Amino acid sequence: MAKIPKLEDYTIIIFSPLVIEQKAVFLMLDEVHDGIPERSAGQTVLYTLGKIASYNVAIAGYPAGEVGIGVSGSMVSEAFRDFPNLEAGVLVGIAAGIPSPTRDIRLGDVAVAVPNSDNPGIIGYDLVKVEEDHIRLKQWQNSTHPLLRSAIASIQVHESRPEFSFTRHLDVLSRATDFKRPGPALPRSESLTSNERDEPIAHYGTILSGNGVMKSKKKRDELRDKYGGIAIEMEAAGITTRLPVAVVRGISDFGDSEKNDDWHRYAAITAAAYAKEMLIRLGPRKATGSGTLKVCIDISCWMLLTSELDSRTYEQADEMMQSRGLSSLQILTPA
Repeated sequence: MAKIPKLEDYTIIIFSPLVIEQKAVFLMLDEVHDGIPERSAGQTVLYTLGKIASYNVAIAGYPAGEVGIGVSGSMVSEAFRDFPNLEAGVLVGIAAGIPSPTRDIRLGDVAVAVPNSDNPGIIGYDLVKVEEDHIRLKQWQNSTHPLLRSAIASIQVHESRPEFSFTRHLDVLSRATDFKRPGPALPRSESLTSNERDEPIAHYGTILSGNGVMKSKKKRDELRDKYGGIAIEMEAAGITTRLPVAVVRGISDFGDSEKNDDWHRYAAITAAAYAKEMLIRLGPRKATGSGTLKVCIDISCWMLLTSELDSRTYEQADEMMQSRGLSSLQILTPA
């Protein structure tokens, strides 16, 4: 194992809610950094540290038994406190796929949040604002950071050539046999009428984020028809309200009554493989010594320009700026 760098040297954070998802990301590390960093006062999140491509990364695991939008938001706050020079984040884990007549989504495939002209990439369908005559979604749902969207576009450009596909990182399955693909990748109702694929593919579009596990085909299809989503999960809305991360989810079920855990491991490893390819596509960053300022501009300026934030979120933004010795004027100054 490599010697652990200083915490300020870590620039990428990977959020993985479940232990099995953290294990999948751990398998993708090019280096494992030895040692456990000192805990700060009040810290509840522990990190696994290592390196992928040219980036020092921290894998953030959720406290046992805690998942959902609220927990995700508090974890982002802790991450900024613990790693002052964060540049980007990736949420990696599993999700329920949303089948549709126009999209051949299968178990083990990867869903990647990408905005379009109609939707911002992530929609928290439980986060609504009640008005006099109707209920509408709050409009502060955030999309993936532009730099990470560029990395996603690069993956799309190269995906037709196997030597550049994210699936090349699944070679870890030769030693991590418990993560291997378990069987047919289609819903039972479709398995007799469609051709099987040997490898997962990535789907790009809107990921729906809610507070509960989806086990209803009727509700799933209603959400698909309303928002055009490709997958449903439970954490993204809590993170993207504070940090524009890339959301990468492996499809482990279809959010219906047949939901089970059979595909959890393989879906987690395919999502982790995609996240690794994303960091490779980012390429090395020139050292400028301004990582902290860059993060404050990226995050706090986004907060100030968003119209639907509540006063508590503004207070969190101010606290974050003050912890970095910045004023509201400074964060509006271009990097």
